Amino acid sequence: MDFNKLTSQLTTSTLQLFQQHRTLVTTTAAVLAAGTSIKLLSHIIADYNKWYALGPNGIPLNIFGYLFQSAAHPFARLDVREPAPYDQDKLSKRYGPLTLRSFLTTSLKPRKGGRPEVPLYVGPHRQTTEGATPAIRSKQEAFLHALAAANPSLIQVKPSNLEGPLFNGLWLADDIAIRNEIRFLHGEFAHPHGEGSTHMVLSLVDAAAAIENGWAERHRMSGVGPMMPWGFVMIYAPRDDEELDLWKEFLVASARYVLGGETKVVMP
Repeated sequence: MDFNKLTSQLTTSTLQLFQQHRTLVTTTAAVLAAGTSIKLLSHIIADYNKWYALGPNGIPLNIFGYLFQSAAHPFARLDVREPAPYDQDKLSKRYGPLTLRSFLTTSLKPRKGGRPEVPLYVGPHRQTTEGATPAIRSKQEAFLHALAAANPSLIQVKPSNLEGPLFNGLWLADDIAIRNEIRFLHGEFAHPHGEGSTHMVLSLVDAAAAIENGWAERHRMSGVGPMMPWGFVMIYAPRDDEELDLWKEFLVASARYVLGGETKVVMP
């Protein structure tokens, strides 16, 4: 069998078929392409609406903000619920031995139930189930101010630079030296969100323990580049007063860590 001859015949037959039914073929291709485009556009619109529903955050709440966070997806991590997907010894040389210490004053117990739902958007980073009640949120905000008032030379409350002016953040006092590990956070080390979840910087040991016991997950950009250290986590919203007390422990542990470990932080 002459395969070259056979190939030539098949090519000729295909071209003749296309010429005879050119309109049908081109119309079918156009319909298929349009259907695919419509399906893709429908998916993008639905995904944008879900993203928009998460509310105000540190990036613009419009199509440009959506595209900006979408562009970061290829660089973002998916192992945010693994306690320590890194070389701890190597990181301790970068962050210093302080990061291998725990600053919690209580032993962690596993969080009851499963984790809340957290969409995979790079920003905003929010939980969409099991949010805090308005009463709990009010107590969270009150504690931010109480912690700063109890430690006026160390901590201050200012609008968050990472999440925007609608959210309060905990910052180091202006004359406190900023650890190299968090220099790109410019002194802001914690901020709660509208649904009660809270971003904060913990030591590697405390961050891993919080994740392992179901209380937290890392931001998808934690450990990606220099801006967010590996200990930048989101503590899930407290569901009751008992969990609120643990949330306060996490917040104070964060303060102790970013202040260098030796400075006394007064718990209000």
